[in-house]
Amino acid sequence: MYVTITFFQTIHEGRTMNIDISGRHFHVSDALKDTVTEKLKKLDKYSLSIETIHVVLEVQKFHHICEITAAGKNLRTTAKEVSTDMYAAFDSAMGNLQLQLGRQHDRVKDHKGSRYQEETETPQDTELI
Repeated sequence: MYVTITFFQTIHEGRTMNIDISGRHFHVSDALKDTVTEKLKKLDKYSLSIETIHVVLEVQKFHHICEITAAGKNLRTTAKEVSTDMYAAFDSAMGNLQLQLGRQHDRVKDHKGSRYQEETETPQDTELI
């Protein structure tokens, strides 16, 4: 059993995001680390103040398992996928995570927007008969 734990820290627009990549039962190559890090940097577009991302890459016989957990202020989201290829498993898990974060971003945006929208709306002109 070979376990590799690496730690990356990215700074984007004044925010810090810690990326932790772990490998279970195999060695995580530098190319895989670079791919994972570059794709995870794209999660900043959701502006949900993600503080840490933990990626677990695991091999069990012919199954490649990728589990991504994103945590931050009032946020904890996990996506897990199984495939025959590690890159495919990561891409699929990343897609699921982006879908979940997109929904969370819309909930926050809609919740904040509804309060301000009520104040700015003007009442319709009504005719008195």
